[in-house]
Amino acid sequence: MTGDKNNSKVVNPHDKVFREVYSNKENARSLLADKLPDKVLRLVDLDTMEISKDSFIEKELADY
Repeated sequence: MTGDKNNSKVVNPHDKVFREVYSNKENARSLLADKLPDKVLRLVDLDTMEISKDSFIEKELADY
């Protein structure tokens, strides 16, 4: 989410829900632990995971 609480127009509700729910570290950790294959989980340390509020998607592609 952009942090702009004054923006009442929901452009992409699915994306906004996902971002809101998984901006909580415990929710994100639980999802990854449940869905990632064991082979991948052995390579990562979910206890050191950090939530990044930045987006790495170009503005022109944001809706795609």
